[in-house]
Amino acid sequence: MDALIGHGEILRELAAIAATPEPPHALLFAGPESTGRVPLARRLAMYLNCEALHPAPPAGGSLFGDPLPPAPAATEPCGTCRACRLILEDAHPDVLTVRPGDTLCRPRDGESHPAHPDSADIRICQVRGITELVARFPFEARTRLIIIDPADRLAEYAAPALLKTLEEPPGHTVFCLVTASPERLLPTIRSRCRRIEVRPVPRGEIEAGLRARGIDAALAAEAAAAARGRPGRALAFVADPDLMAARGRILERCAALAASGVAARFDYTRTLAERWRSDQAAVRFELDCWEAFWEERLRRAASGPREAIAGPLEALRAIADLREHLLANVQARPAFDLMLLRFPRATLEGSTEEVLPAHA
Repeated sequence: MDALIGHGEILRELAAIAATPEPPHALLFAGPESTGRVPLARRLAMYLNCEALHPAPPAGGSLFGDPLPPAPAATEPCGTCRACRLILEDAHPDVLTVRPGDTLCRPRDGESHPAHPDSADIRICQVRGITELVARFPFEARTRLIIIDPADRLAEYAAPALLKTLEEPPGHTVFCLVTASPERLLPTIRSRCRRIEVRPVPRGEIEAGLRARGIDAALAAEAAAAARGRPGRALAFVADPDLMAARGRILERCAALAASGVAARFDYTRTLAERWRSDQAAVRFELDCWEAFWEERLRRAASGPREAIAGPLEALRAIADLREHLLANVQARPAFDLMLLRFPRATLEGSTEEVLPAHA
């Protein structure tokens, strides 16, 4: 299933980019997770390589020996040619995604090191593999496309190594850097990329996109509302109904903890830090639920006194700061403690917030 929903304006921009004789050698897709950054990069790969958009020159000539005119070109990827099918199936040999781990790992000549599939960063040995790869022509594509996701996880020496490749780009490769934190990239890397801002998708577009995929109308509406502008999250909800139920349980826990005192919050952060060591994806999902909880309270407070929005805003800033701390690999337990202590105390009914005592 194509995971792309919405982003019509960006799609028009990508189509125009692909139609130019010399497309940019690097693009930066900047935006929140699950908003469609990687599906957009893959759609660019289809624009660049679809056989309907780039048909082979016709063989032979006319009756009088003149060359035949080129076959009419489509305006959108067909989705059915070999290139499109392989890209949609994440199986194209020339459309690669490099993530933290050991994809394209290339030790120095004469050296070796242990495999690192669980690495938290994109290492310099992986960038070395990218450099060796792009020095060769693509296996079968018109244009090779390399997605680096997330680009803000490039390790200390990996980022300058990638910069060197971006400064001397090969003509047959396009890089797509994906990040939710573009400010964490080297300014020199950002300056060499064409930036694409990927923003949350309106709820109505997500719901329509789900229904177009044959999803029941009620489930599509519920998933679109819960996704908070993130089509990838909506698709995950409809693919796994248990995930939607888990979200409901977490939101109930958020309400109870927001109404609790310091002791209960510390008990929670202890278990949260333990889970972070074993299942970071689940903890990030819980943080998304906390954001949804406080965003809803912020909407309610917006119609009341101006000072009522201070508590939810501080809570949302605390979550954003925690995400930055976790990216910086600080100790998890103190970071979670600080976030929960910055949350205001809120009644279960949602009518008031109060700041926890300063000595807490």
